[in-house]
Amino acid sequence: MEFVLPLAGAGFALGWPIEWLIQRFPRGKGSEPSSRRRWIVAGVTAFLFAAVTVQIGFHARLAPALLLTALIVPASVIDLRHRIIPDLINQPGALAVYLTALVAQPDRWAELLIGGVAAMLFLGIAWKVYPAGMGKGDVKMVLMIGLALGKYVGVALFAAFAISTVFSAGVLLTQGLRGRKATFPFGPFLAAGAMVALLWGPQLWNAWYVGA
Repeated sequence: MEFVLPLAGAGFALGWPIEWLIQRFPRGKGSEPSSRRRWIVAGVTAFLFAAVTVQIGFHARLAPALLLTALIVPASVIDLRHRIIPDLINQPGALAVYLTALVAQPDRWAELLIGGVAAMLFLGIAWKVYPAGMGKGDVKMVLMIGLALGKYVGVALFAAFAISTVFSAGVLLTQGLRGRKATFPFGPFLAAGAMVALLWGPQLWNAWYVGA
């Protein structure tokens, strides 16, 4: 597919504005400039853009998928470093991905809206019950993800919790009892779950829910 390389190149070029974004959030703190991080972010974004393009093809729904991908990369990096996902990524991002998804697939407007709100309420309850394990930024981030994925946000959430569970088990195995005190931001796991849903959401949804 001749459009994969150009879109991967666009993802690579986004490494520079994404690095600029990472340096400026959270406000008043931010991160020091990092040439190495910029190249890593550029490479990861290019790879993800290529993977999503190959999987979805040159279809209208590729646009919201690429937009969501471009947003969850800096959100994950900032969360890893500062344990916060800025509202200036989550809130405009949620509106942008929803509007882009509406243009791509207007017949899914209700499904997309319900998916976003339901996912936000689900994590919102988890945040209320155990705020130490879930942040407000995670709740707002999953709204953005759900507005892009619709019903497939269920796949994203399942994958996010599964990946985080495997990661936690690995920490316990390598660090023993000390690993019980380790804490990790959930944003990167949400991002990983979103990528799973973007790449294989319909297939997994059919296998898990329709097949059952």
